[in-house]
Amino acid sequence: MLDKHLNPGQFEALKPIGEINIPALGGLGNFSTLHVDTLASSWLCMGIILVAAAAIRPTLKSDGPGGAGQAIAEGLYNFIDDLCRNQIGHDYKKFLPLIAAIFIFVLMGNLFGIFPWGAFVHIPGWPHLPNGHEHFEVASPTTDINVTLGLAVIAVITYVWAGFQKHGMHYGQMYFTPLGIIEWMDLIIRPATLTLRLLLVITADELTRMVALLLLPWIVAPVAVMGFEIFIALLQAFVFSLLTSIYIGLAVADHH
Repeated sequence: MLDKHLNPGQFEALKPIGEINIPALGGLGNFSTLHVDTLASSWLCMGIILVAAAAIRPTLKSDGPGGAGQAIAEGLYNFIDDLCRNQIGHDYKKFLPLIAAIFIFVLMGNLFGIFPWGAFVHIPGWPHLPNGHEHFEVASPTTDINVTLGLAVIAVITYVWAGFQKHGMHYGQMYFTPLGIIEWMDLIIRPATLTLRLLLVITADELTRMVALLLLPWIVAPVAVMGFEIFIALLQAFVFSLLTSIYIGLAVADHH
């Protein structure tokens, strides 16, 4: 959850390292401390994706329907291919791997928090939160603003780079026109909305699940809540990928 992250000093094996602070420019203090739980969950999500891809690849067939893994992979590819082609246009192929990576990672990150991590809190040595008495429960990496902001920055850098690549220095002229202030505001508003939408929706989703399971700890209610969470995870991965594709499409459009 928000602000319930674990710093290196809270892990017995990492105590000699202590908190890793990132110094700010001009001696203004610290930006943040390293959230090892977010790093671990993000790496685990990436590992799951890579292992799944490695397991499916040898089973792929050029003739015939293939197995269930191939059906899922082809469905996912066709979905993202259609999304990129419709929003970006004929130049979409070069951006397809990035949009696919964003969609798959965000989806896996959103789904990561649905796993019943609370069952592991009774394991000896399971870490506690800074208050010392509350067990830490793993959350989706997309509930950490460092992750969502990082993805948003990648999206912004990509569409600005795409604009310069397509239109050359002419693309940069729009930032210095009388209406250039709008373009400069877009460079702030677009990553901010990408960051906060994903962060707040997934965080609210996890809070909703927690409250629902506390109030109605029976089979039907948890199943319904989990189904709703899977829907939200898919929807937010789609929205993030869709908006990134739209921004790239606007940058490479011929009217610049």
